[in-house]
Amino acid sequence: MKKLAFSLITCWLLSTVVAYSLVHAENHANHPAEHHKHKMEWEAGEKEKVEELLKLGYSKHDIFVALKLSKGANVEVEEILAFHQNSKSWQETATHFGLDPTKVKHHHDWKKHHLYLEKNKDKVMPYLATYLGKEEAELNGYLEDGAKLHTLVKASIVSKLAGVELKEVLMKKQDGQSFRDIAKEYKLEKTDLMMEMKKLKDAIDA
Repeated sequence: MKKLAFSLITCWLLSTVVAYSLVHAENHANHPAEHHKHKMEWEAGEKEKVEELLKLGYSKHDIFVALKLSKGANVEVEEILAFHQNSKSWQETATHFGLDPTKVKHHHDWKKHHLYLEKNKDKVMPYLATYLGKEEAELNGYLEDGAKLHTLVKASIVSKLAGVELKEVLMKKQDGQSFRDIAKEYKLEKTDLMMEMKKLKDAIDA
C-alpha cells in the first residue's frame, strides 16, 4: 500500500514536469482550448454560482468538476453535486449522466495527490527547508498566508532551478500566472525539472 502511494505521487510529480516543459507550452499555443479545460478558472457568469455553492459547503474542486459535467450533460450543477455527494465518485457521477468517466480522472487524481502531500507534510516541509536553505518557519509562513502545500512544492522547485527567490515565484502565481508560463519565463529545462522532482520523491520514499 505504501509503495502504491509513493507511485501515485511520483506520477503526479512527473505529470507536473510535463506541464512545465517547453514542449507542452508549444502544444498549448497550438491547442489553447484543449489545454485550458483542466484549469480551475471560472467562466463569465459562473462566479456568482460558485460563491453560492461555496456557501452551501461544497469545495472549489467539486464545484469546478461539477460545472464541467453540468455543461456536458446539460443538467443543473446542483443535480451533479447532489448525485456526487451520495456516490462519492466522480467517475460514477459522470457515467450516471451519460458522460465519459475518463474525462474526470484528471480531477480525481489531482485531488488525491494533493491530499497525499498534505498527509505527508511532516516529511515535505523539512525537505523543502533544507532544499532551499531556508527556515521551516518561513515556509510555514507562506502556508499561513494562504499558499497551498502543492503550490509551495512547485514554487520551491522553480525557485531552486531558476535561482530566484521563492517569494518571487509565489507572487507570480498569486498574480495569476500558471506554473507552465512561469517555468517558460525562466527557461527551465525538462530534464532538470525531472531530476529535482525525483529528489523530492526519494526524500519522501526514504
